[in-house]
Amino acid sequence: MNDNTMDNIIQLDTHYTRSINLERDADSSEVLNAYIPTSRALLTLNQITDTFSDKACPRAWSLVGPYGSGKSSFAAFLGHLLEQKEHKNNATAIDILQKYNPTLADKINAHNNDNGYCIVVLTGSPASLSKRFVDALYQSAQRYFDKKPKPLILDELAQATESVLTTTEIINLLKKLKLAVSEISGKGVLIVIDELGKFLEYEARHQGDNDIFLLQELAEAAFHGGDVNILLVVLMHQAFEQYSKGLGEDLKNEWVKVQGRFETVPFLESAEQTLRVMAAAFKHQLTEQQTKDINGYVNTIVNVLDKQSALFPGLNVIPAIEILSQCYPLHPIAALILPTLCQKVAQNERTLFNYLGSQEPFGFKDALSRLENVGDWVLPWEIFEYFIQNQSASTTDHVTHRRWAEITTATERLGDANVLETQLLKTIGLFNILGSQAGFKASEEVLHCCFPSTVNVKQLLASLEAKSIINYRKFSSEYRVWEGSDFELDVAVKETVQQIGRINLAETLAHRNKLAPIVARKNQHYKARSNAEVLVAKLSNLCLA
Repeated sequence: MNDNTMDNIIQLDTHYTRSINLERDADSSEVLNAYIPTSRALLTLNQITDTFSDKACPRAWSLVGPYGSGKSSFAAFLGHLLEQKEHKNNATAIDILQKYNPTLADKINAHNNDNGYCIVVLTGSPASLSKRFVDALYQSAQRYFDKKPKPLILDELAQATESVLTTTEIINLLKKLKLAVSEISGKGVLIVIDELGKFLEYEARHQGDNDIFLLQELAEAAFHGGDVNILLVVLMHQAFEQYSKGLGEDLKNEWVKVQGRFETVPFLESAEQTLRVMAAAFKHQLTEQQTKDINGYVNTIVNVLDKQSALFPGLNVIPAIEILSQCYPLHPIAALILPTLCQKVAQNERTLFNYLGSQEPFGFKDALSRLENVGDWVLPWEIFEYFIQNQSASTTDHVTHRRWAEITTATERLGDANVLETQLLKTIGLFNILGSQAGFKASEEVLHCCFPSTVNVKQLLASLEAKSIINYRKFSSEYRVWEGSDFELDVAVKETVQQIGRINLAETLAHRNKLAPIVARKNQHYKARSNAEVLVAKLSNLCLA
């Protein structure tokens, strides 16, 4: 077996490639070791640590972000940071945070103690939140007091799982659990509800369950301060009111009031931050010379992109070279495209890492298997192939979907053309789909960077233009996929101008549309006469009176 195959030289941390189920993966050391605290995660952690006091203050947060934006991974990380220190994952989580924000890591480590927090975790389902919450309380309390003296609350929770409780009874059980944690010098109770939207959808269909009132009471319980506190974190894909559609106005207002008890945290990373997370997933077995060659190539590409203003805002040349080199064998432009493309197409980071772990046609692993030597790259047109074959139907953005269709139609019109022409067309189409959102445009300079130096991109562009597959837009200095008309607008305009010849536009307009003169004095006379008539009329009325 050859150990120098590209599969052995380039490896990917597979824990990035699957979605997180909070209940299933809450204790997973593999998931924890793969976690990277992003800038959004660090900001959210800082908000939570600001409540580490005995003062009364809001301690309920709703993390709102689309599918695959990393909310569940963050919640699992938070749980490990605050769990009992005897758990090995607690030390691992602190060490990870120490690398990214030592001050925050020290603050959390100093706040927590050996007994830490009782971590209550549940994932949404089309069922009653009240019932699921009581079950989660019981299971979490069992784990927390596993090697400690058993408090009476355990028996009460066990009985409660067999009953249907009111909101007041559930809150009383939570308060008793909080007191039991306090009696052994624990720090508090952390409640994390993932996929809360599923519970809210159930509540909207079964309004008698009154689960929305339970959320309000949980947030109120978290507000009160003391030596032991309750922290409440809910994870959602959209705001509360979006789940209340179809309800009456009074009920909608109640839902809005409940949302007001939570501090909303938008949870969506920037494209640059997603790129950094992606780079961290790559592991290389490269020689010093191979690394130097790759960095040199990336340096050349990045400098072109910088001149074209195609780097992410705030991403400077030097860090861009470092990050994009770490993404080898993804071509630098392909790596820059992926985060924004995944936001447009489907589920953000989840879609991105699905691609990286995919063995489907043109998925990353399939593309990697076709690379022969170190220095070969996965090019942007291959990214297009993967998404058009496997993901294009999943996009909900009609503009993006229409552009997919335009490019597919243009490819069909091109027929059995030169393979490189087809690849160039798909590359242009990919830039057209991204539009100005990513700062990319299909300029000739950028398109040259998307292919090996042996490819004559200029000649290929001329051929595609001649076949009316693409056209060049002078005002934006970019190529666009042409929808298929053979009418040459630029040529027609030039021919018409030549036929008309040179004209004086002002004289032509004055001749065709003569304007009547406006006489200012005439208007003044009219106004004066009108004022005089009004004065005479008033005097006449006065005399008659």
